Amino acid sequence: MKLPDLFSEAIKDAETLMSLVDKKNPSPNDSALLRAALVLAMAAVDKVLHEAISRHFATLAKDGTLDRFAQFKISDAYRISLAAREGSGKRGDAKRRPGHNIKAEVLKQIYARSYLATNRLQEVCAACGKNGIFTHRAKHRKELGKVSRSPEYLQNRWSRVYQHRNRIVHECDIKQQPKMRRAHFYPVDKGDLRRDINYVKNFGKYLAQELERKT
Repeated sequence: MKLPDLFSEAIKDAETLMSLVDKKNPSPNDSALLRAALVLAMAAVDKVLHEAISRHFATLAKDGTLDRFAQFKISDAYRISLAAREGSGKRGDAKRRPGHNIKAEVLKQIYARSYLATNRLQEVCAACGKNGIFTHRAKHRKELGKVSRSPEYLQNRWSRVYQHRNRIVHECDIKQQPKMRRAHFYPVDKGDLRRDINYVKNFGKYLAQELERKT
């Protein structure tokens, strides 16, 4: 599956949640739905980044760039190499190459981690041949005739949305207070949150298209 198609599938749950929020008939559940939609939208972007690393695995392993995204234990490599020496045929004489199993172990690490932090996202894109992704995004928006935004603006906005996502995922969007007697949530502007989700969706779609292209 191509990355743009994968992203389209991954973003569907976020779109479904957004569709449940009726602008004309507000509900007390709207904030919860939009928070969940933001987390799912960001997860869709993370999935694209994971798959981009997987597709460039051989190249990244050869030039050493892969070391930035996963730390493979020597003991695991030794265990996999010993297993390969044992053979897999009926008579035990068919030897298995350890490369595939090593790749599987490394990808397990990669899929378990998030690359949504601004510096990590840029690092993944650069490793896949798309250096200066926010600069390219700003130029792309200009080519489409959209409102001009500087690379710094786009990068700062992503950072802000990422931080909000983290507050939701790790703190339920509850304010940290000393001697807390009751939970106080961060206020949510539904219009702003909708715009943030759409920003993530549009940026994720762009990332998927760019990372699918061969450099």
